Amino acid sequence: MTRWEKMWMDRRSAIEPVISHLKHDHNMIRNFLKGKEGDRINAVLAAAGCNLRKLIRAFFLFLDRFTFFRAHICQISFFHN
Repeated sequence: MTRWEKMWMDRRSAIEPVISHLKHDHNMIRNFLKGKEGDRINAVLAAAGCNLRKLIRAFFLFLDRFTFFRAHICQISFFHN
């Protein structure tokens, strides 16, 4: 095995567990689409799903902050009366 091949295999073995964990965490375990076009579609849909999850999470975090803020104001106004 050449030096280049060894370097490539080491790099690949370091990256594959990360990809595997990402696929399992986001339920992308199996690709049912065939061929190169199916791989492209699967990658785009996976990225869209990941972005949608981030957007929904950010929305609920914002909503949680807003409702906590309103509850905090209500408590302050209740105690000052």
